[in-house]
Amino acid sequence: MMTAWGKKGRKTMRTDVLSVVLTASMLVGGPLACAHQSEAGSSVAVPRSQAATAQPEYEAAEDVLAALEDADEGLRTFTSGIIYTTITDLGGALKRRTGQIAFAQEPSDGGPTNRRFAVSFDTYLVGERYFEDERALQTIAFDGRFLTEMLHSEQQINKREIVAQGQDVDPFELGDGPFPPLPIGQQKDDILRRYDVRLVPATESLEPSDDLDPDDPFDLPEIRVAEGLMRFAEGSVQLLLVPRRASADTKFSEIRLWYKADDSGRLLPRMSRTVDANSRDVSIVQLMHPLKINDAPREDLLTIEPPEGWTVNETRLSTPTTGRERP
Repeated sequence: MMTAWGKKGRKTMRTDVLSVVLTASMLVGGPLACAHQSEAGSSVAVPRSQAATAQPEYEAAEDVLAALEDADEGLRTFTSGIIYTTITDLGGALKRRTGQIAFAQEPSDGGPTNRRFAVSFDTYLVGERYFEDERALQTIAFDGRFLTEMLHSEQQINKREIVAQGQDVDPFELGDGPFPPLPIGQQKDDILRRYDVRLVPATESLEPSDDLDPDDPFDLPEIRVAEGLMRFAEGSVQLLLVPRRASADTKFSEIRLWYKADDSGRLLPRMSRTVDANSRDVSIVQLMHPLKINDAPREDLLTIEPPEGWTVNETRLSTPTTGRERP
């Protein structure tokens, strides 16, 4: 279960705000939860019953990982709506941002594939406060070398070098990337080398705690948020990843990845959930269907140009990172 300390000292999925329920019901309980996309990127709505029949049956995690490698072949670009939720273990404070995510990969000259991503948020829910103004605007982009954050409310851009020149790093590397893990472009052998992987029921870890009382107004928001996430996961396959060799540098004690098949049976990314190895905080990334695949790259999101008058702070690496050397 997705847990944080709640009232009465018990473990619950603490949210504490009714507005979370309203936001969740709009974002994960409607027709977005059962829409799919075509190969060319145009969106096509599929009824829930039809979508359910398209979901292939898998007997083991290795079968899912093999199918994911096939699904990633030919993937050049990816665009989706995104919901990014964090829940603290101590006190259960909830923060939620919504926006868009863009992903693009293309072979570099004589080197490995260059993978870029950008996330642009335009709403922000924190505690009982909900923002749609400049306080909600935030853009994060990775160009293969620099991680750039655009803070609209402060008219400031923070640009941080996280990959040394000449090296290659996957921005979605599970447990190592500059952004919470996303179920995109993962390699079977790499995952099995680093993690114990199990195929688990789609709604595992999302169910509301048995301690919650549906007749208690204080508990009801948590129950409805959990139910919204369970609906979001319907028709998906879920993989549970636990690090094989945990160390002081291990970022997550567990990673959960959800994938959902389109009407052709191709597995597409749906959601991820991580538990921080130290704080026990939970992070959830939801990718909203319909998705767009292999459209033209969203350079308007992927490329950040400083507006006139903004402050730009740039931090360079002091020592080389441990990436893969480009030939």
